[in-house]
Amino acid sequence: MTAVAIEPTLAEESELAGMLATLCSYENLFGPFHPQTLMLTTVVATSYHRAGEANLARRLLEKAIADSARCLGPEHFARLMAIEALRDLFIGQGDIESAAAVQRELLECRMGRLGSDHATTVTARDRLCEMLMGNWGA
Repeated sequence: MTAVAIEPTLAEESELAGMLATLCSYENLFGPFHPQTLMLTTVVATSYHRAGEANLARRLLEKAIADSARCLGPEHFARLMAIEALRDLFIGQGDIESAAAVQRELLECRMGRLGSDHATTVTARDRLCEMLMGNWGA
């Protein structure tokens, strides 16, 4: 699977500019480690990924994951949201090995937070199995 570069439209660029302004406001109002700020960082990173800026998106997601773990705990929703977005970024780039590593971390967090029999945990486990068996996207 190869990554496809997508040129952002003028509307998407305008939307991204507005999201960045909002993110700056959140950082000033709530602080950089507030759950709302960290979740918006993930949304901005996802928008950058859609706009073809995968490297910038990855850096933002990795920062959101690290900051969330340190300030909110490893199983906080804001961190899990960023982990899912990073997994999706790797899948979009065709890097299933990295996606599987991130999915494994997501599964461990889901098991710790929800238990091994919860439907969300089972789905995370199934996705990891598909990735490891080479059936992802088939």
